[in-house]
Amino acid sequence: MRRVIDPDGFEALFQAEPDPWDYAASSFERQKRKVLLAGCGLRCRGRVLELACANGETSAALSPLALRLLAQDASPTALRHAEARNAQSRRIRFVPGILPRDMPRGPFDLIVASEILYYLPPRDLAACLAGIERALAPGGRLVMLHHVLDFADAATRPALAVRLAERVAGRRLVPALRRRTGRYAMAAFDKASGGPRS
Repeated sequence: MRRVIDPDGFEALFQAEPDPWDYAASSFERQKRKVLLAGCGLRCRGRVLELACANGETSAALSPLALRLLAQDASPTALRHAEARNAQSRRIRFVPGILPRDMPRGPFDLIVASEILYYLPPRDLAACLAGIERALAPGGRLVMLHHVLDFADAATRPALAVRLAERVAGRRLVPALRRRTGRYAMAAFDKASGGPRS
């Protein structure tokens, strides 16, 4: 039986534990971050958006790739942890927001959606993907990394969310890099410099 988590559920998780998924210490999480960063590429991307930044561990890794990083999360407690984790960085601004309603407008040169899309029901997932495409600047890159194994609190089954997201992105953006394991998938897409491809 599915027990879908909502923003209040995420807030409760972060109130109970500053790092509920062990982002800081887990070797598995560190390896996933390396794969995510490989998808982002080595060059500075200027304006970067991180959706669902959680406690800011990935924000710290993304910061060197950005002139300005806007990191968003639905949990006020997660944002406080993220701000504390990144207190020395002047490049990062943390903002509250619930997707897809509060999708930042952009334009962004890099958008990172990691471990968030399957928490959205299908209609919200489609709206979020449309908002991401609108917010991505010409020449920009979208990087998505998500689990593919099912778990009970996802609103959309993870493997389905990954397939939908990659299919939607692939219609309008150019595939750049893919990595898959038995547990997660990373896909990077580029937006043509002249806008979406026809």
